[in-house]
Amino acid sequence: MQILIAAADESFLESFQAYIWDSGYDAEITTNGLQCRAILDRCRPDVIVIDRELLWGDCDGLLAQLQSDPALSSIPIVVLIGDASEQLGALPNSQVVAWLEKPCQLSDSLHHIQSALGSHRSTTSANSREKLRDLSQ
Repeated sequence: MQILIAAADESFLESFQAYIWDSGYDAEITTNGLQCRAILDRCRPDVIVIDRELLWGDCDGLLAQLQSDPALSSIPIVVLIGDASEQLGALPNSQVVAWLEKPCQLSDSLHHIQSALGSHRSTTSANSREKLRDLSQ
């Protein structure tokens, strides 16, 4: 699994990247929305983790770009938030599969990402089967 993490907190990014690598996964990190978009132009991760407080090309703008780009619109997204009330102000985006409240334990974060990715794949697979069934009728 390849994870792209975009967050303003560099120490969190470095710690989380090291934890992900130690867990056997690949992770790219960035501290702002512009770099995040540049990374997405050259690779396609399995999941994106975006900090709600992302700098330069903020979270909402990046979510809108991801949703409108057909090549990126199917990538599941996990959003890091300062507190649970921030969920209410988020853009409606079908790609957002989970919210993680900061500060968070690295092991819990990776577990939530894995669970969200598994749930997203199950839903996507079920939707694909339903579309195929509709087309065959």
